[in-house]
Amino acid sequence: MKKILYFAVAILFAATSVNCSSSKSSKTTPISEGDVEISIPLGGEEYRSDKKYWRVVQMGTSTDVSMAKKVALQNARQELAATVQAQVKAVIESYGQNASADNKTQAESLYQELTRTVVNQTLVGADIAGEKLFKTKEGNYRYHVCLQLSKEKVAEEVAKQLSEDEIMKLEFDRERFKQIYDEELAKFAKAQ
Repeated sequence: MKKILYFAVAILFAATSVNCSSSKSSKTTPISEGDVEISIPLGGEEYRSDKKYWRVVQMGTSTDVSMAKKVALQNARQELAATVQAQVKAVIESYGQNASADNKTQAESLYQELTRTVVNQTLVGADIAGEKLFKTKEGNYRYHVCLQLSKEKVAEEVAKQLSEDEIMKLEFDRERFKQIYDEELAKFAKAQ
């Protein structure tokens, strides 16, 4: 009876360890028969944000080509603006912590206001990194676009605005700002 019990425990242990090890080593989902992989337009590595550029991909659909383009470009600009503002806000908050205690709230508020203005201005200069146009079976047009914005250009514009502002230029340190800007954007790049 003891032998049977030991044997059953050994088989149970072996089955459990094989089951656990196979689930750990298998990181891919098995493809079901009949599944079809779909290629995502502008989904390649060259259309993702990197150290030099913020990039976003959006699409628009319409019965009119120009309307499909307008929708896609508007969606892309909105997403790009939100992405840039969120990341630059983190830079401004970090940089604002360097301000003297009595000016800290006013400085951070001014930094953020100037940054919003700069981001809106630089978005006008966003480049199209890629675009694709499709005509659907139904006769609609589907336009995909990738917009990109230079991180260096935004940093230069923010630094320029901060150094030209009468209130801020007394406390603004361009080199310190650039260092914090690079550090914060590196954190975002690692998180993606």
